[in-house]
Amino acid sequence: MIHICVRRTLDWQDEDLVSAEVLPEFRPKLVAWNATFDMPYHVFRQRLKTIAQLNLARIEGVTHSALGAVPPGHVIVPVDDDDWLAPDLGVQLGRALDPNARGYLWRREVIEPPSLRRGLSYVARRLGRPERDTCKTNNYAFVNEPGVPDLVLDHMRASEYFDAHPSDVRRIPATLAVQNRNLASQTALAWGRPSISRDELLAVFRRYRDLYSSPRLAAALSWARPYVDLMADLMQEIRPK
Repeated sequence: MIHICVRRTLDWQDEDLVSAEVLPEFRPKLVAWNATFDMPYHVFRQRLKTIAQLNLARIEGVTHSALGAVPPGHVIVPVDDDDWLAPDLGVQLGRALDPNARGYLWRREVIEPPSLRRGLSYVARRLGRPERDTCKTNNYAFVNEPGVPDLVLDHMRASEYFDAHPSDVRRIPATLAVQNRNLASQTALAWGRPSISRDELLAVFRRYRDLYSSPRLAAALSWARPYVDLMADLMQEIRPK
């Protein structure tokens, strides 16, 4: 059986809990967000989660489980709480199941505004050079065995395993996931820096608003259109203070 397991994160509906437990290094950015927009950060994150839940509920041939509840030998598909998966992921993965495999890998695309860094990554892929990490947040699965939960929680450790044990991995030649790298992501909010200014945040906000209002989706990603439209609606609801 195939289990979709959403990685644990903060309870975005609880503002006090979010404020108390947010990572200290991220707190200045949360404060900057709340000083800039009329929709608090935790509300935006909960809306992202709700959109993702709509998507995950429409996937055929899977069950939804907490990571610790997955029986041994069953397949775990880990996702973040804002990730999207193709509706036929369960069907495609089910067809690929192999008793000799420990892991599965498929293609994924990223929705985000164009930038030089991402553009160079795209060019590298087209030239046949691999991206830095084989596994992303939502493009792999593991058979549940001892030690696997640690690999499921950290896509970089999962990448190390996949790269070191290619014979254990079955690749599915299809794009079955979208990483919605949104305005609230650490990547968008001045990745690698301790804070972000109001002007920077507003500039990034405008880029994301434009992105969702006129996205270019490949035919293979037509299933993602309803969720992109919901993101466009969400971005229109945010107002700078």
